[in-house]
Amino acid sequence: MISRRVVIIANGDLEDLNYYRCIIKPDDYIVCVNGGLGYALALDLKPDLVIGDLDSLKSDDRNKIEALNPLLIKYPPAKDKSDLELALDKTVEMQPQEIIIVGALGGQRADHAFVNLLLLYIPLRRDIPARIVDQRQEIQLVDNELSIEGEAGDYLSLFSITAESSGIVTEGLKFPLQGESLSFASTLGLSNEFINTRAKITIKSGLLLAIKVCVQSS
Repeated sequence: MISRRVVIIANGDLEDLNYYRCIIKPDDYIVCVNGGLGYALALDLKPDLVIGDLDSLKSDDRNKIEALNPLLIKYPPAKDKSDLELALDKTVEMQPQEIIIVGALGGQRADHAFVNLLLLYIPLRRDIPARIVDQRQEIQLVDNELSIEGEAGDYLSLFSITAESSGIVTEGLKFPLQGESLSFASTLGLSNEFINTRAKITIKSGLLLAIKVCVQSS
């Protein structure tokens, strides 16, 4: 068990390294997923854990692992789980205060990006706050209550990923919901707007995917 935040660095797109330098704290526990080690090195971070089949590591990065001496957990390329799922399984065992996932979006594989969003359910079912972030977006799952910080004009979209999510109440948004339901594939929750610096969402049943888009970064 660790009493601090975990940052998981996956091998997706990290376009603006300065953004990640600003959000990653010195006392964060750094987990690198496979080729995410390369991003950690570019950010001058010392990984605490490197996990995956290590098939996407550059040769120079492989040479640096020994000097950095992180905990290394290697899996065979042929396996039943993705490297990010394995990293989340290991991370929730640590019971951290929070999990931040970066490098889980972008690239040319829509299937990878989609399943990475669904993997947020792993920490959710263990009551561990978790979110996927990049310089434009912040993505979380909601099954009860959630507060999200933002700026006036930022967008917040809510999508039900169960057949129906009901009893949805939102605060701090331009178009509030007051107990309505969202059904799967409905666009009713698309592109709402922050009217102050915090939005609150509560639901009675179901599961929502909440996506905040920062207007200033888009």
